[in-house]
Amino acid sequence: MNVCMMVANPILYDGRVIRHAKTLVEAGHRVTVLGVIGPNDSDGALPADTPFVVKRLRRQRHGVLPRLLWATTALRQRMAQQLVSVLPDSMLNPLAEIADLAVATSALELTALTIGSSYDVFHGNDLNTLPAVAWAAKLQGKPYLYDAHEFYIEESPTLPQTERRARQLCERRLSQQAFAVLTVNDLLADELQHRHQIPRPIVVRNVPPRFETTDPLDLPMGATGTLRLLYHGTHIGLRQPGTDDVLRAMARLRDELQLHLQLRGQITADEQHELAQRVEELGLTGLVETAPPVPGPTALMQAAVAGHAELGLAFHPPLSGNFRLATSSKVYEYQVAGLAVCATDVPGNHVILDETAGVFYPFGDDAKLAAVFKELALDRPRLQRLRHRARQRGRTEFAWESERQRLLAVYEALDRRNKPART
Repeated sequence: MNVCMMVANPILYDGRVIRHAKTLVEAGHRVTVLGVIGPNDSDGALPADTPFVVKRLRRQRHGVLPRLLWATTALRQRMAQQLVSVLPDSMLNPLAEIADLAVATSALELTALTIGSSYDVFHGNDLNTLPAVAWAAKLQGKPYLYDAHEFYIEESPTLPQTERRARQLCERRLSQQAFAVLTVNDLLADELQHRHQIPRPIVVRNVPPRFETTDPLDLPMGATGTLRLLYHGTHIGLRQPGTDDVLRAMARLRDELQLHLQLRGQITADEQHELAQRVEELGLTGLVETAPPVPGPTALMQAAVAGHAELGLAFHPPLSGNFRLATSSKVYEYQVAGLAVCATDVPGNHVILDETAGVFYPFGDDAKLAAVFKELALDRPRLQRLRHRARQRGRTEFAWESERQRLLAVYEALDRRNKPART
């Protein structure tokens, strides 16, 4: 089949989209991935040996025409949001595309990128591409899939009620029309099924490919009182929830232990300056470093091993439904790379982490987080056992090689459906 995938980011660091696209190509499908380089996104090319076609909508505001185009898009979305805020359901439901425009900034432009090409199926990643895949599929008379990586209706505690309403209307209607809905864990599958009255979504966990690394039991124990911490994400800095938790925890221990933190991800110059000021204020100069993002989970795991990281950090403030239910791919990646994990105590983390491979702490409680760091820095044998168990889980429970069949089964069902139409 000829597959069109869409994602509202530059694709470079989206391990799930890259992994799915490569898997489909390996299974004999042709894949084109349409992405978006937003105004604040880093540009860059995927490796030359990338086996799928990449096309990207460039939304950077460099020059007069790009600024005008962006202003037009923003105005269109703002007008749609205003209509959602004032129209009653009796009027809004028949005009459902208004909610679609309020949700997806670049839906029209992504749909336009599909014109002139013929696809057998459209695969939308997250709610901000769902309208585009639905419209493109309708134009070509083809089916579409909705892949919900997160719980977008309750993405943030500060999300305005108008936007929540738009997202609810858009996701409910378009997920009901999809050939299938995919998601990343059982908690989200149950919630989406209940909320939208749809068949239970197919769970395809966001696990990385198998990664060969030395068993932590075969590595040197490390000096008692030391600990190397790693946080990696798309973006880093003080504006990322949890960053200040770990800085405050480190400050509590600066006279007792030798802790080192690496933050890996995108960070603006202003955010870098803010972080440096906070590090100096807490007396942590020389103990915190930032590193640029690397493309794909394998490169991230290689970087973690090369940096001798021992404890991976995963912060999810329990302030919204999304943070409570969603699971972070970094928790899988840390374990596959042979790192113990320290995660916030929310249901989404408990789905993929247990106390044999990591530890939990209450979000915002830097005193308890400091106690976790101290215990692991002083009890090096326990840290080594946690890392060993994490690596074991990565090799057995969390390997893409066993998970991939769930994705391929969806496409096999699509192919069976399409074959009668071809004969």
